[in-house]
Amino acid sequence: MRYDGRMPKGARRETAKSMTLAKQREHDALELRTRGCTYDQISKALGITRQGAADCVKRALASLKSDTEEKAEEVRDLELRRLDKMLQIAEAAAEGGDLAAIDRVIRIQERRSKYLGLDAPAKNETRTTIAAAVDFSAMDDRKLADLEAAYKQIIDDDPIA
Repeated sequence: MRYDGRMPKGARRETAKSMTLAKQREHDALELRTRGCTYDQISKALGITRQGAADCVKRALASLKSDTEEKAEEVRDLELRRLDKMLQIAEAAAEGGDLAAIDRVIRIQERRSKYLGLDAPAKNETRTTIAAAVDFSAMDDRKLADLEAAYKQIIDDDPIA
């Protein structure tokens, strides 16, 4: 008998059924983990190995993350379409010289930029001072000279100093 690429009907149903059971097990594992159960407790409750319990929780979390990201993308797209409609209306009034409409156009553009991530984050610079007690009496003149040269190099390379 030649293989034609189709699976037997019963095999497909079994696969769908096992996939449904696997999804339910992932849901149950995540629910137990959310309640504070350990992976050992989850494995005993679901009749699977400890690693299987951990994998179920990981897959359930990945699925939730994916769903959340997709929904966030849908909301972002909807909000951008709404802002685009508002921008068209405000731009028409702004072209007529209406100062309030010009301000509104700028605010809408700022909001769109935030949604799209176009605004670069503000750069924060942090300086740290480290103080240490060092016993220089144990160093010979060459080590002290090397230390002093290294210190001067650090100070010379510091763009803020």
